Amino acid sequence: MANKQEMLLMALAVKQGLLQKEQVQECMDLQAALQEQKNIDLPLIQIAMKKKYLTEEQASNLAGGSMDIPGVGDHVSVDDAARIHIFDIHKEIGQGGMATVFLATHKQTKRKCALKVLFPKHTKNAKFVERFIREGRLLKEFECESIAKGYEYGKAGKENPLYFMSMEYIDGPSIQDLLDRDGPFDEQKAIYVITEAAKGLAYMQERGVVHRDVKPDNIMWATDGRVMLVDLGFATMIRKDLAGQYEDETCGTVQYISPEQAKGMADLDIRADIYSLGATLYHMVVGELPFTGKDSMEVMAKQVMEGLDALKLKGGKISVHMHYFIEKMMSKDRDFRYQTAREVVEDVTEVLEGAADLQYNPASDTSSPFNFALGNDPHASQRITKVGHSTGKFQPLSQGSSGRMKPNGTSVRLPGQSTRSGGSNSTGVRKAIPPNGTGTSTRKPVTPGGSNTSSVRKPITKPGSSVRMPTNKSVKLPPVKKPGDSQRG
Repeated sequence: MANKQEMLLMALAVKQGLLQKEQVQECMDLQAALQEQKNIDLPLIQIAMKKKYLTEEQASNLAGGSMDIPGVGDHVSVDDAARIHIFDIHKEIGQGGMATVFLATHKQTKRKCALKVLFPKHTKNAKFVERFIREGRLLKEFECESIAKGYEYGKAGKENPLYFMSMEYIDGPSIQDLLDRDGPFDEQKAIYVITEAAKGLAYMQERGVVHRDVKPDNIMWATDGRVMLVDLGFATMIRKDLAGQYEDETCGTVQYISPEQAKGMADLDIRADIYSLGATLYHMVVGELPFTGKDSMEVMAKQVMEGLDALKLKGGKISVHMHYFIEKMMSKDRDFRYQTAREVVEDVTEVLEGAADLQYNPASDTSSPFNFALGNDPHASQRITKVGHSTGKFQPLSQGSSGRMKPNGTSVRLPGQSTRSGGSNSTGVRKAIPPNGTGTSTRKPVTPGGSNTSSVRKPITKPGSSVRMPTNKSVKLPPVKKPGDSQRG
């Protein structure tokens, strides 16, 4: 059934002599039939265009261009993109809410790239153009392997201009693509993706920028093992001076936005991105969105008011550690979440390495359900925990491994990487996040088996509620006693 805006557009078309009343009625009858028989919702304006009653230009000129008309001006063709003469356009490879993306080659450098071109209907909106150009500038300025690298950006043409930006072409799927294709992730893959994405957020945070649209669609997993953040269209500077103020609009994707975003708070910081990253983690391991509703307003209300479904978190589908990470990242009160993206990576690494230290050495038990190696079978279950509150163990990466994982679950070997051998305590695994102002360095290895020291934190004791999380504490465990050791009474 046509809504009020559609009927207004049809009335304007009749008044301007573009449509006859009989044509409008025909479009309405066809719309109703499509809805009833095929469950397809098609706007009246698109039906009129498909029937050749209106041209796209006529439709876009209705109401003087003051209305956002679905299906009008929200696509850029290959021929249109070819007007950007510094690129050879090969094919369209994707489309988002703001732009069409093409595979292209920069003519001068012969560099293959992804070329993003803003929808024509947004080129007259100064706010959208500003966001688009800001995204291009940030991507070009940033130098982080966890964020897609930007190259050229600007405007092509004076009449009906095209705004564009080129960036690194990522050969690999998005996390949403993998969810749609394969369903929920095993926990090892999910932890890898989240910690790698958090490195990109840490880089942005240290430069005073918040992403504001972290979600599975905006995290790419390249075939070389890199996990990369994309689409910085909503990214903005962190403004603590705006505390107590509110924005006129809510930015982000409602299924993943933080409570403070849903409220329209202006002083967003990295903790909003951490919430969204937690919602992404929830989706990855549970296989469902944290909150759903009949419309965006209902979902946003749930983001603010409702807790996570305790039954889904406690039903045995996820480990106690994963439960803890999700609850902490998705706390309604941002003061109870991780306070930095760097802390996310460090805490996840610390908890899992600590859990590994507490194991009895499952590697020697071929029947153990806790083996957590980067196996050759990407479909094998690699959940951190299988039963009760037992903790799982990461197996050491194979010699020569780069510390990266491919989307199929196999490890990546890169030339020149250090290897783990014998009693050496060196490793080719990168540190979770490089220190401020320095390059990458090696991460401290997992403590060898037999260590009796762990810094693992206790998981949340009451799943489903938002509580203040424990602070870092180093726990000294008693030495392991062997049979025959003397006992002190």
